[in-house]
Amino acid sequence: MSGSLTRVAGVVAVASALALGVVAPPARAVPRKPTALVVPTQFPTIQSAVDAAAPGATIQVLAGTYVEQVRIIKSLTIVGAGMDSTVIKVPAAPQRDNKTKEINIVDISAGASVSMSRLTVSGPGSGTCKKGAIGAGIRVRDDAHLDLRFAAVRDIHDTPFAGCFHTAEGILVGDVPGPIATLAIDHSEITNYQGAGIVILGFGSTATITHNTVTGPGPARGVSTDGIEFPVGSVGTIAHNTVSGNICASGDPTCGADWFTQFQHAGIAAGGWGPGTVITDNLVFGNQVGLLVGESDEISDNRMVGNDFFGLGVFDGTFVIDGGQISGGGGGLWAIADSANTNVSLNGVTFSGLSGPEIEKVECCGFTATVTTSP
Repeated sequence: MSGSLTRVAGVVAVASALALGVVAPPARAVPRKPTALVVPTQFPTIQSAVDAAAPGATIQVLAGTYVEQVRIIKSLTIVGAGMDSTVIKVPAAPQRDNKTKEINIVDISAGASVSMSRLTVSGPGSGTCKKGAIGAGIRVRDDAHLDLRFAAVRDIHDTPFAGCFHTAEGILVGDVPGPIATLAIDHSEITNYQGAGIVILGFGSTATITHNTVTGPGPARGVSTDGIEFPVGSVGTIAHNTVSGNICASGDPTCGADWFTQFQHAGIAAGGWGPGTVITDNLVFGNQVGLLVGESDEISDNRMVGNDFFGLGVFDGTFVIDGGQISGGGGGLWAIADSANTNVSLNGVTFSGLSGPEIEKVECCGFTATVTTSP
């Protein structure tokens, strides 16, 4: 029998044997899905699971309150049992980071890419200002990235509330000067903070902030807050959020409606040496100023309701504002020319129920503000 016929005969024999159940087919290796690390059944704390996990691992955190600070320097996925079920709560005596000297509840750094969902990061802290105050509920720095979904950051403040400069931010991302960091946050709650809800810092730092609720403490707590801030070169997208309760502390002489000598606090503040932020389809109500933006951010279809000074303030740039409603509260549009000419085109923006002017121009130092409107 020739070689080719021999091979054919061998194939037929094996096929026949398989049909009769005589020869088992060769086993195939089936890739096993990595098993999640489970807290607290396998690891007593979230930090111990983080320390033991290989990069890329998933940590499942069962329902409960975990009184600890968590430091993450590797890429991980952390999944809780639900926003109101799994809580990472600041200890009574939190520890400062040896390098940054900050006190944060969750700290993500060293280029890690971290996904967190279905849990809450919570204060309040027991310190005051320089004496043990929380820096941030979640701190993202040093080229790291956080993807936060269906989660909450609550009660990031001192006990009692204290007017400390740049402390107790809900989420703080990036540094000035660098390195950068990035954030994507969706369908989450940031509430009852002492400083600002979400802050994105520095040239190159970016964030996508969509479908969230950001709620400041309002007048009851005696502190000045902002909702979402994009200062000092950072850019991103702010869309479909509800932002409220961000005002200046009552009786603070540094705050007021004078642009040149006082400060204003806003639901959304963006545009510091870095145009390009997109602000669209947000509901911003009950703040001192609804939106306060500079340079050339893209603004469309926002609803600004019942904000104390103005619904929308724009400064030192060229703006095309497409659609939107400004109603209730003080004035409508605040067009400010402070260190550059300001040109504003309002397309389909409506005003109603205001106690102040629909459009007010604030000019200084030879610069002019120009506003054109179209239906």
